Amino acid sequence: MARRIPQVPGRGRGPRVAVSGTASACIALAILLSAQAPVRAEPRLERVVMVSRHGGRAPTASPAALEARTGRPWPAFPGEPGDLTPHGVEALSRMGAYLRSVYARAELLPETGCPAPDAVQVWADGATNRTRRSGHVLADAVAPGCGLVARHGPAGASDPVFDSGRVCPLDPAEALAAVQARTAGGTAVTDKPADKAIAALKRILGPGACKAVPAACLEGPSTLVATPAGPRIDGPLALAATVSEALLLDYAEGLPADQVAWGQGAPETLAQILPAHRRWADLLRRTPGIARFRAATLLRMLADLLTGEAPRGLGVPPLGSSARLVVLAGDDTTLSSLSGALGLGWSLPGQPDPTAPGTTLAFEVWRNPETGARTVRVRVYAQTLDQLRSARPLGPFDPPVSLPLAIGICQAREGACGLETFAANVRAAIPPVCLR
Repeated sequence: MARRIPQVPGRGRGPRVAVSGTASACIALAILLSAQAPVRAEPRLERVVMVSRHGGRAPTASPAALEARTGRPWPAFPGEPGDLTPHGVEALSRMGAYLRSVYARAELLPETGCPAPDAVQVWADGATNRTRRSGHVLADAVAPGCGLVARHGPAGASDPVFDSGRVCPLDPAEALAAVQARTAGGTAVTDKPADKAIAALKRILGPGACKAVPAACLEGPSTLVATPAGPRIDGPLALAATVSEALLLDYAEGLPADQVAWGQGAPETLAQILPAHRRWADLLRRTPGIARFRAATLLRMLADLLTGEAPRGLGVPPLGSSARLVVLAGDDTTLSSLSGALGLGWSLPGQPDPTAPGTTLAFEVWRNPETGARTVRVRVYAQTLDQLRSARPLGPFDPPVSLPLAIGICQAREGACGLETFAANVRAAIPPVCLR
């Protein structure tokens, strides 16, 4: 007859496991040690340099000028051609407020109240009204109610921070050769995505536009042309680049649907035609041999600011080393030149233009509290087409696109690069003639 095993009071009827006194002691010791194990300290954010494109603007060409080039009527924008619009101001302010919340959570900025004096500094490109005004919008957004002022150079003058062409001009022949090296040595400049974009835009413009303006037929070759000011692209790609960006601005401005691309401006359509603008900008702005000259002053500033030094060199602004957050308000050329020089690239879900209004590159310095080691991480922030069009508040449940970027000039694990290595590689990318 089988012997019955008595149940332990208060226990279930599952199988019993015998535990020796030695095993019990080991388990107790393991629990004690795990409770006493120190929690690994998280990296701390020490400083950030943000480089932003200005907010939404009117096309730089007037509606009449655009009609003369396309054979189709164009809607009017508030203000002058190229100026920031009230809608663009609102969308940019939303982006600035979101970035403030990101860096307040990271304890770089105070959750409430104002940052310490000079802890946040803003410098805007003085060359255009849209960049100067964008600097003020971002200053108000990252430090609301604190009276933070966006400084800039002489109004209307070229600022070396955003375009170093006058500080260290690139020889036009060298610039042409740099682009030709990326087009198999020839003058043909389109690729398959650009060709498809030109064909899509041709369908939008229609035969009527082609009859009114022969250039609107978008036929013939797109070619690279040498000029005393540097390489230029002529032909269908140049027109498609201008028109596709203007149509994106129409959509982002929130214009009625029947006024965007003559009733054909759905986001899917914009995504089809924007590769023309991307290809044009990639060749003329992101080619490293051109980008490093144009961004030379900015590169030197970036290395200095991230290492906690006051910027040095010809044409740098008077920014102090005490800044924990520096905001530089430029334009899409600024982002293209900087990304081309540093080997940064990105594709944004919901946003076919990688340098759309308000797009921001954030260069972050993180410190490991255990080792003291500092690393640089780069992120891009951008609003989707829908967010730009609505200019709605951004937050945890409706954030802009945010992506970590690999740093081409500093291949490192998980996108992080040692601060000293990053600074040394950035300085090495600056053409020697620009180091004055």
